[in-house]
Amino acid sequence: MLTFKEFIEEEVTDEEIDSLIESIEWEDIIEMYDEDELVIEGITNIERFKKGQRLKSRKVLMALSRNIKLKRAATPDVIQRRSKTDARKLIMKKLMKGRKKSQLSAAEKNFVEMRTSQMINKNFVARLVPKVKQIDRNRLAGKNK
Repeated sequence: MLTFKEFIEEEVTDEEIDSLIESIEWEDIIEMYDEDELVIEGITNIERFKKGQRLKSRKVLMALSRNIKLKRAATPDVIQRRSKTDARKLIMKKLMKGRKKSQLSAAEKNFVEMRTSQMINKNFVARLVPKVKQIDRNRLAGKNK
């Protein structure tokens, strides 16, 4: 069995990236509409706790604004941001190997975030853009409700 460190050092192949891109569904994208939920690199435990408290206090307002935004078509900047966020989530999912982020220690979370930042590149993000656009078109057409 591989240790976490050995698994992290393995390279991700293009076939794995393609399979991850093809497996994206609407449920994976819905969480990408709010800028406050983006992962911030180098966040400490105290900052993570305070950010969680802020998000909990604004939960209702964020839900209302999310529903309004869902009725409009996404701009190219939003599509690019969603692609980048989705790329981060896919890489993190691969690095965590089936474990939830809540199950990781703070040191492991910091390591996974650092490794994700190193692994993400423009090509990976650019390859996700057509998939994100297609999901947005399907959403506006009412196919995923």
